[in-house]
Amino acid sequence: MNASRPKVLMVGPWSQFRGGVATFMHNVVNSQLKEKYLFIPFTTSRPGKRNVAGDNYGYLAMFQGGLKRVVLGMLITLWHLALFPWIVALRRPAVIQVQASDFQAFWEASLYVLMGRMLRRPVLLRIGGSFNRFWESSGAFARVAIRWTLRQPSLLVVQSEYWGNYVAGLGRTAPTVILSNFVSNALVQKQACSPARVPRFLLFCGEAPKLKGAYVLLDAVRELVGRGFEFDIALMAVTGALRDEIRNAGLDRHVEMLDFLSHDEALASLHRADVFLQISSSEGFPNMLLEAMALGCAAIVTPVGAVPEVVSVDGECAFIVPAGDSAMLAERMIRLAADRDLLARMGAAARARVAERYTERAVIPVLERAYELAMRGGQEMLCVEEFGISRVDR
Repeated sequence: MNASRPKVLMVGPWSQFRGGVATFMHNVVNSQLKEKYLFIPFTTSRPGKRNVAGDNYGYLAMFQGGLKRVVLGMLITLWHLALFPWIVALRRPAVIQVQASDFQAFWEASLYVLMGRMLRRPVLLRIGGSFNRFWESSGAFARVAIRWTLRQPSLLVVQSEYWGNYVAGLGRTAPTVILSNFVSNALVQKQACSPARVPRFLLFCGEAPKLKGAYVLLDAVRELVGRGFEFDIALMAVTGALRDEIRNAGLDRHVEMLDFLSHDEALASLHRADVFLQISSSEGFPNMLLEAMALGCAAIVTPVGAVPEVVSVDGECAFIVPAGDSAMLAERMIRLAADRDLLARMGAAARARVAERYTERAVIPVLERAYELAMRGGQEMLCVEEFGISRVDR
C-alpha cells in the first residue's frame, strides 16, 4: 500500500517541543491526507537555547548559547544539508515540502529548495514567521536574493490573505497557495470548560519573550497589582533568564511560570485557561491562538500578521489592543474578569470561528490540491473562503 501512495518529503523543524511550524507539520501528517500520501519527515532541528538573555530571534540568535552550542548547531545543519540529496535520491518523493520562516531559517530553507530543484523534484515552499520584519531589516542585496528565492519553488505557500498580498507586493507572480494553520477536527469537539470564578490568563513566551509580549504583560501585572486587582496569570515556556527577571522584580508571587511543555501538556494548559494572550509585536500566523480558541478561550490580541484575519472584528471573540500598550491590556483583562457573561460569549464565538474556518476539514483540501498542482505544474492560486475552496487565476 505504501508503494502506491505518492511520497511527500516534509522538510522542517520536527522538534519535541513543538512551535507553530512543527505543530503544522504534525497536523498535516496526521490528517486525512495520510491515507493518500506517504509522508517522510526530514528534520532541520538543532538543540534549543533556553537560558539566553533576551530574545533568541534574528540573525544574532545564531551566536547565542555559547561557542559550543554555535559550533554544534553549525555541524548539525551541515549534516542535514549533506544528507538531504541522498534522502531525495533514495526515497524519490513526488513532492518536497519545505517549511521556512525568517532570517537564517529562510536562507537555510532556500538551500533545500535549490537542491530539490536541482534534483528535479516539485518543491512547495511554505513561509511563516515574521516575514515582514525579516524583509524590512534586509539590505538591498539580501532583498534581491529573497525575491529570487521566492521564484524558485513550484508553488509558494503562505499562511493567510495578508501574507499572500505581502509577497505579491514583492513581485511574486508564479502560483501561490493561501493555506492557513489549522487544528484537528477532534480538538474543536472537546468539551470547553466553564469560566472559573477567577479567570485564568495565559501567555506563551518561548525563546522570544520580548517579541511575544511577556514584558508588556509584566507591566500590566504591575498596574493590576497597584490597583488592588488579583488575577490568575500564567506564562508558558519561560526561559531561565526570564524566570530570574520575574523573581528579581518580585512578580513571581503574582504570576505562575510554566516550563517548556510537550504539545499534549501545552493543550492541557490551554484547556484550563479562560483567556489567551496573543500580544506579540510581530507574528506570522500563531497556531497556539487557534488551539486556544478551539478550546473555548477568549483572547486579547495585537493586530499583527494574520491575527486580525483569525479573530475578525474587535470584541467578537477577542479584544484587539495596540502592541506594547500595557495600560489597555490591563483594562481589557479587568473587563473580561468582571463580566463572566461577556467572557463566555467571546469564548463560544472563538470556538465557533475556528470550527468554521480553521479545522482540518476546511483547510486540508487546499493542501491536497496544492500537491496535485505541484506534481503537474499547475498555474493557479488557491485560497480558503467561507464555504470551501475558490480559485483565482493569476
